[in-house]
Amino acid sequence: MEKVANMVSIITICYNCKLDFEKTVRSVIAQDYAAKEFIVVDGGSNDGTVEVISAYSKYIDKYVSEPDDGIYDALNKGVSMATGEWILCLNAGDVFRNDNVLSTIFLSDIPEDKSFIYSDFELVYDDGSSEIRKCNRKTGDVHHQNAIYRRILHERCGYYIVTHPYIVSDLLFFLSVPADQFLKTPQIISKVKFGGISCQLWASEGAWAAKAVYGIETIPGIFFSDMRLRFGLWRQKVKKRLLGCLKRS
Repeated sequence: MEKVANMVSIITICYNCKLDFEKTVRSVIAQDYAAKEFIVVDGGSNDGTVEVISAYSKYIDKYVSEPDDGIYDALNKGVSMATGEWILCLNAGDVFRNDNVLSTIFLSDIPEDKSFIYSDFELVYDDGSSEIRKCNRKTGDVHHQNAIYRRILHERCGYYIVTHPYIVSDLLFFLSVPADQFLKTPQIISKVKFGGISCQLWASEGAWAAKAVYGIETIPGIFFSDMRLRFGLWRQKVKKRLLGCLKRS
């Protein structure tokens, strides 16, 4: 097969999330960038997700549905199936911010010494409101859905470690990439659904521990980050309850 410049392998992993998956696949289809392949790794869903995948099969280049050993095992399956120069992991339920994200990024000049492109992202809450979350490699704030990296990095840095029960392997992989290979783009890559596993307090605690190992975060810094997150989660819970009360009144 002839090599296509800046081919992007979009990997979506899913398990029993047919509605969320359909949002993601529609977003991938809508991208106006032609040099892409779409890879779906399903963990053996039994809620109708497989039927949704079948309905969109003509848009999916590679697909597997079988039990796996969690998120990172599924991602590794997707990476092993990828043939693109670049990889983007877009979780089920998350979508591109607009239909020309990839074309905007790859029609610009990307320096050869840059192997990791990332952006801020838009966090979308259950009530439809959203906010822009800032990301910065220096602070270790980089996430799958707003990262596009060269596939060759897996040859240099290894695959994702299966870190049960912690959701921290992606950050460990990202931080193993030299900081001077990162390039931040002003084009926001994705809209991320609030409430996923990475939004849980215990997942954040694992990420803070990884940052401490790499010397990015201090113990006092972790303490204050923990307090801010706990307050934010409490605020969202109170807001949801109040809205529920107003609807019933």
